[in-house]
Amino acid sequence: MKNANRMGWIIALGLGVNWIFILGASEQDSQDPAFDAACKAAAKGDPKVEFTLARDYANGKGVTRDYARAIDYARQAAAHGYAPAETGLGAFYARGLGVPQDFAEALQWYRKAAAQGDSLAEYSLGSAYAHGDGVSKDMSQALKWWQLSAAQGQVYAENALGQFYFQGEHYGDTNINYGMAAKWLLKASEQDYLGAMNNLAYLYQHGLGVKEDWQQALKWYRRAAERGDAMAQANLGSMYESGDGVPIDKVEAFKWYSLSAEQGNVEGRHSVWEFDTYHALTPDQRAEAKQRVAQFHAQERPSQPEEK
Repeated sequence: MKNANRMGWIIALGLGVNWIFILGASEQDSQDPAFDAACKAAAKGDPKVEFTLARDYANGKGVTRDYARAIDYARQAAAHGYAPAETGLGAFYARGLGVPQDFAEALQWYRKAAAQGDSLAEYSLGSAYAHGDGVSKDMSQALKWWQLSAAQGQVYAENALGQFYFQGEHYGDTNINYGMAAKWLLKASEQDYLGAMNNLAYLYQHGLGVKEDWQQALKWYRRAAERGDAMAQANLGSMYESGDGVPIDKVEAFKWYSLSAEQGNVEGRHSVWEFDTYHALTPDQRAEAKQRVAQFHAQERPSQPEEK
């Protein structure tokens, strides 16, 4: 029986977390009267509206993407001490969007926001220490900030802690703790964070830090796969191919392998090749698998969770 033992380890996002997409964006159009009114309100010094406009221009949704204007609005909001805007400015500098990349400047803004308890700023500081971006690498500091952030339910910090305890040697730490990994990956998964689900499923599949439970493994592989995670799709295909916790279903296995391969996943591509070479499906089975792939693409999938 085939057992893939695949684990798509997705490390915590670094200092330059793409806050633009985390925070979301308005769908307003620049010619919409409501948008014009928002601009006028921002001119009167409403920091929340100012930062909303910063997000609009940074995302380029509903308006032409303009980092210069986004930064201007973020600065206006940050001048009022608005923590989300301070975090946003930190991300601009960390990523070098509209300004020269400057980790020292990014850290100053992150610290300002973190002093106010902003969970995304706390997470970003933790990532800076974890990766040595603008500061000396220090995992004790990274864990401190991630834990503060995760205590507020910040999903990115929950995932970061889960990944650290799963494979700490990436950060130069060999104290792997699968029980802690499962705890934090479960919290992130319950918030629909894609990066955590596949790895949580792997823990259940192999009984690492939790009791071996193929039904829980299937649940989380499926949830991640249905949201488009390529490694989870490959893992789910493997379970259908091997009959691990489900009846053997070669058509369903080939469907998930095909979806994974479409994204360039090595495991998915290899499994499709194996099917083509050793597991010849009948024309009807191939047609059915193709139809299931098409149905998958026709479905809408939820986006990643936004910052709380």
